Amino acid sequence: MFAVKTLPEADYPFAVDLANTMNWNMAIEDFEFMASLEPDSCLLLLDDTKQAGIATCISYGKIGWFGNLIVEESYRNRGAGTALVTHAIKQLYAKGVETVGLYAYRHLAGFYEKLGFKVDKDFAVLEAKALQAIKADMLPKIGAQQLLEIISFDSEYFGGNRHKLLESIICTESNASFYVSKNHGVVGYVAATIYESMAWLGPLICAPSRYDIALPLIKAALSEMTGRDVFAVLPKTEVALLEAFWGFGFRETFSVSRMFLGKAPAKNCIYMAESLERG
Repeated sequence: MFAVKTLPEADYPFAVDLANTMNWNMAIEDFEFMASLEPDSCLLLLDDTKQAGIATCISYGKIGWFGNLIVEESYRNRGAGTALVTHAIKQLYAKGVETVGLYAYRHLAGFYEKLGFKVDKDFAVLEAKALQAIKADMLPKIGAQQLLEIISFDSEYFGGNRHKLLESIICTESNASFYVSKNHGVVGYVAATIYESMAWLGPLICAPSRYDIALPLIKAALSEMTGRDVFAVLPKTEVALLEAFWGFGFRETFSVSRMFLGKAPAKNCIYMAESLERG
């Protein structure tokens, strides 16, 4: 009989090995980071005492996000995945979440639809190998004085409060974050997580139709990533931005569908995801 519990640190190596059977290139630090954001965000599925699968989820006030899901091959099509998703949803609801979002591989959208999720938009997952140098205008970096305003701006469009995630990215010295402010406050920002040899670009949120702001923000962040393998996730409807990414040397590696269980956030904006795992 299946049971789900918080993933213990001792089982992080199992989680990494299982995740990387899907070529996700995860490390123990990924699970440590999730646990630092929310202690019970990593889940372990047990069949009696046997490790059978893992999942991750995180709450942002009224919005929750379901991330990684993988089960041992011998347990697939036996209800293991459903057990993990169902447990995560109940856990998020218990924290006050009203809507749960996720990014689904296209072939798994039907699985999530059976659990009540509905497709919202299709997103492209982009990658640039050894990113070429990008010229960018000088933009102000996000500092401690702007952090609360950035979090408030993000919450207005995302629909949930991502303060714990944004603070962890923006306040890490090796990362990059920039913003643009007009008369009435922030109108766009971008943040990026930068490692020694790779980087994730996002999140990015700009006021609707402000591509004159979005593109300079993207260039500013990319200018900090020269020579690294860089990943980004953005809606396929953002044709102008996609064309810019092609020009920077990015290519689409695969696509996913953003899905919601509950009312989807209605705010219109220019949006790029922080990651597939955390929205």
